[in-house]
Amino acid sequence: MKNWQKYQNYRIHENPDGSLTYIITVDGQDVEVSEEIYRMYATTRRKMKYMELDLKRDRYLRDGSGRTVRDENGNPVMIPEREVSLEKIIFEGWDCPSPAPSLEDEIINSYESEINELRRCAALLPDDERALVHALFYEGKTIREYADITGKSKSSVVRDKARILGKLKKLFKI
Repeated sequence: MKNWQKYQNYRIHENPDGSLTYIITVDGQDVEVSEEIYRMYATTRRKMKYMELDLKRDRYLRDGSGRTVRDENGNPVMIPEREVSLEKIIFEGWDCPSPAPSLEDEIINSYESEINELRRCAALLPDDERALVHALFYEGKTIREYADITGKSKSSVVRDKARILGKLKKLFKI
């Protein structure tokens, strides 16, 4: 038996007549299995070992003598992971942008001409009306916040907003 075989729980035994017996050790007992089951088990065990050892996280870069390489601050240089699970990506909240345009981008692109027309109409408004639209719709301020900033009453800001939106609606239809 070779040294590496000591650490696995499956083996092939050659019988005196030349036939092969496939054995898997389960809870300390040898179990004879078919060749198909043996091959599947051996492949699966190798995949598990690959996932556990070969792709292991927190591996450190080593020099020719086997010592850990350190950066200028004295910290060990880590080798990045080669594969990452979906669970890890979700758990750690990674941002993985898709090469495909997002739904928001598709909607914005489909309404590009309308958006440009709305911007043109908003540019026709006087400065004070444009400031109200910008504060409420672009900065996300509430009517109360805008009223406090400008010194107007809340009800007058509500009226101004309704009047300006009506004006934009008329300009937009022209």
